[in-house]
Parts: sequence; C-alpha cells; structure tokens
Amino acid sequence: MTNSYNDFRVTMKASAPGQVSTARGKGAVASASRQASELAIQVLQDGGNAFDAAFSTAFALCIYHPQAGNLGGGGYLLFQVKGGQPKVFNYREQAPRGASREDFLSPDGSPDPDKTAFGPASVCVPGTVKAFFELQKRYGNLKARDLLLAVARRAQEGAVVTQYEADCLNRLAPKLAASPEARRIYVRAEPYRAGDLLPNPTLAKTLTLLAQEGEQAFYRGRIAEQIVADLQANGGFMAAEDLAEYVLREVDPIHVEIAGRRVWTVPPEGGGAMLLEILGILDRAEFRRWEFDSPEYHHYLAQASKLAFIDRMDYLGDIPLGTAYRRLLTRENSDRLFGLIDPSRDTPTDAQATRCREPKAPGKNTTHFSIIDAAGNAVSNSYSMNLRYGSKWAVAGAGFLLNGSIDSFSFIEGKENYFGVIGSEPNLFAPGKHPASNMAPVLVTSGVAVDMLLGTPGGPTIPTTLANILLASLLHGVPPETSISASRLHHQGWPDALTHEPGFDRPELLSALAGMGYTLKDKQELISDVQGVFSRGGQYLAVSDYRREGQAKAYPG
Repeated sequence: MTNSYNDFRVTMKASAPGQVSTARGKGAVASASRQASELAIQVLQDGGNAFDAAFSTAFALCIYHPQAGNLGGGGYLLFQVKGGQPKVFNYREQAPRGASREDFLSPDGSPDPDKTAFGPASVCVPGTVKAFFELQKRYGNLKARDLLLAVARRAQEGAVVTQYEADCLNRLAPKLAASPEARRIYVRAEPYRAGDLLPNPTLAKTLTLLAQEGEQAFYRGRIAEQIVADLQANGGFMAAEDLAEYVLREVDPIHVEIAGRRVWTVPPEGGGAMLLEILGILDRAEFRRWEFDSPEYHHYLAQASKLAFIDRMDYLGDIPLGTAYRRLLTRENSDRLFGLIDPSRDTPTDAQATRCREPKAPGKNTTHFSIIDAAGNAVSNSYSMNLRYGSKWAVAGAGFLLNGSIDSFSFIEGKENYFGVIGSEPNLFAPGKHPASNMAPVLVTSGVAVDMLLGTPGGPTIPTTLANILLASLLHGVPPETSISASRLHHQGWPDALTHEPGFDRPELLSALAGMGYTLKDKQELISDVQGVFSRGGQYLAVSDYRREGQAKAYPG
C-alpha cells in the first residue's frame, strides 16, 4: 500500500527468529518491558494481588513502553477474580462530540492520515486512567496512592531503552518533533541506542498528582485542564465536557468451548468475535490431523482468517448489536464456513465473499500484558494509542502522549486504513462513537480455574496470531514457547496476500503455500508480540515474545 501512512511505518530488517523469555512460579507476568514486569512482581511480593500489579503495570508502561503504554489511550480489560466468572471493562476511546466527519477529509473527499492519525485533531477521549482506577478500587489489596507514587519515582529515574524502542524513536523522530512536549522528551540530536536512559520528570509530576487526587484529576481537574487547553490551542476537538462525561463500560465477555476448555474474550466493537470465529471454524478432526506449522495447517488457518475478516465487514463497530453477530459463533455456521474451504487451494477473497455473504464492493500501536497471582486472580489487558506513539502529541506540561485513534474509524466504505483493512459501514465515524478495534485479550478456563492468559498488539494480525497460538496449544499440544517463537504468517482477506515476517526461516513452507495458489508478500515488520501466562503442573509459566524485547517474570509464592 502506497500512501502517506508510509511516514508512520517502522520497517524491520530480516533476522532469524529469537528466543522467547520464560519464567515459572506461583505468580507470573508477561509484558513488553523487563522493567514493568519486574515492578509487577515486586507489587505481588509486597502483598498486592493481580489487580494491584495490573494497576502499576498499566501506568509503568507509559514510562517503559511509551509507544503503546499509556495514560492517553484505551483498550480492554479482561479479568477474573478467583473462582468467579470472567469480566470485561471496555475502556475504548471515544470520538469528541465537537468533531465532524468533514474535519478529517482532504479536498478530494478522501480521509487524510495527517488529520486522522497525527496531531491534536486525531485525539479521542482516553479511558485508561478511569479503567485502572476502577479495577484497583474494587479488587486491589493495596492503596492506589502508594502504587502510583512508586511508579512516579520510576518515571523520574527513567527507562532503559531497548533496541526495538530505539529503532522506533529514531524512525519516528520527525513526527514526534511536531509536538513541543514530545520533542522535549523523546527527540535527541544523536540517535537513540539500546541501553540509553530515558527519564521523564514531567510525567513523574503528573503521576504524583494522580496519586494525590485520583482519577478526578484526569477527567475533571488539573490534568483535564492541561489536555483541553493544549489540544484546543493546536487544532484539536476535545472539550472539557468530553472528558468529564466519559463512561467506563462494563460488558459481558464472549466465549467458545474448545478441547474441553472455554476461551473467553471481548465482544464487538473489540476483535474477540473474529478470533472465536476462526477457532470455531477449525475446531474439527479434519484440521487436527495436520501437523502444526505444516503447509496444510497454515492453509486452513489462512482460509478461516479470510472468512472471519469477510464477516467483520457486517458487524465490527460501535453500533447496537444485540445478538446478531453471535450466529457467527454457532456450530452450524462454523460447519457451513468450513465447507467453503478448498482443502488444497487458496480461494480468492472476492470469490469467497460472494459465497458466504451478500456481496458489497470493498469500497499500531497496542501492547498487552498478562498477570496472575498465587491465589488465581488474573488480568489479561490489551490497550493502545493507535499506531506507534499514538498521535505523536504529548500534553504540554504533563509529559504523556495522547492517542491518534480517530484513524481507527472508517470514513469511506471500501477505503483502506493504515493496516490495509477495508472501511465498513458499522465503523463509520460519528461524534461520540467508539472506534472498532482488533484487540482481543484472551482468558482460557478449565472449570473455574484460569488455564491461560494471552494477548498481543498488531492491528489485524491480533486475531490471526492468537488463533494460531490457541489452536497450536489446545488442538495440537504444542508448547507455547514453541508456537510463540515460530515465524509468523498472516492473512486478512483484503489485500488478498499471505504476508510473512522479514527473515522468514522456512523457505520450503513459503514455496509449498505458493504452490497452493497464495500470493506471498514480505510484511517488512514483525507480526504481533504475544505476552502470555499458562498453567503448568501447579505453577504458572509466563512467556514473553522476543519481537519487542519484553520479559517474563515469576515469583515462587
């Protein structure tokens, strides 16, 4: 895809697959940051539970993984109190009520990425602060004030920059430099190198204010005033009323049963239904007989992914859904869709679309962490600011970046967004609306016990990557260390190409898939970044993907 989104991309050089980070213990965490994972374990060892640790981790990732960890974004919290039923906090961002569709269009009528994904105009009302204060207030053991003051000290001390973060900061420095506050914090005359220290004393002051005054400071107090004043002075649309009236939504999770376990995730406008639809299509003996990572395994996964992405055009957005999309998760529908898969050849997406739905003309950045404590309380959280570093705009005098989530909306049916996903009617922009998301945090239970927690960033690669890991584990018995470290493929229907990571280490697999009729394409960036915790023989195994240099940590209990 060639458009102005290319200014937002960070391409990756070819490299061999790396080694995942693992840790075993009575409590465990996997996140995109070694320092954040260490903090979470420290909270658990100091008498906190999984909800206290999640609270600290969510705010700490603003320091240690600023491209996605945030105060200024939103996402989905999937969690379970020991012995209870899984619950979901939907804290997705919300479009300002004073914005209109026309505000984001170029003179030719097409959406302009420099308005939808960059700068103050692209900012939606964030939900992260409200969600984690509510989680900790209801279920935590410790005091939010003490937890936040500890995080504030870490902001003052600074983050140790990884090679991955250095590459991202260096590549996107011209975008970050447009914001005076972001330029001051994140842009340097000399390129970043792994091991550099990145302090943020202004963020430390903001976290201290949150510790003292609570979430009220962010939505109605001093921080709210800073956000609104800065955005409105620079072309943004957010008003004080947008922040003051933001509502955290508590929704029921959705699930399917597979291999004797329940796989729980988030409903639309999140991406969980796509994930569950892929699992339902492939939960059958005909798929189990193919070995993990074989050409046939990836063929069936690609075809099921295509079908799920075709269906998302009809329902994925912030619209009244009722139970309409749930028919996609029925066994009857899964059987029908599996029957559409040619066992030996790729079926073009357009041809498949005419067979499984009424035809319509087809007109990143997230992070995840998983935490479980010795009592069995569990948190699976995915949150985002959209693209790396969100809008690239940091609040003057506050030290944190804001989301660019306006770009997660559709503006024209059939128009591709940053991720190449086709715009659809349910996700068309409207003031006060929440943008659709591919985020799909996962919690797997066996009875009432938590068996797995996992999630990933990656836009449309989220449901396909998670489906791969879950199918490998639940149907094929593949250890998560193996499936998470394996080179990845991805298909999202449109564009009709099977993409692979740079440096893909299985040329014979690519050759076999080409022989099945697939168009293959180098994605030029790593696919997803899985952070998971898995039950293993009375302990928990945390597994952190190597792709963004995260780390798994555990404690003996």
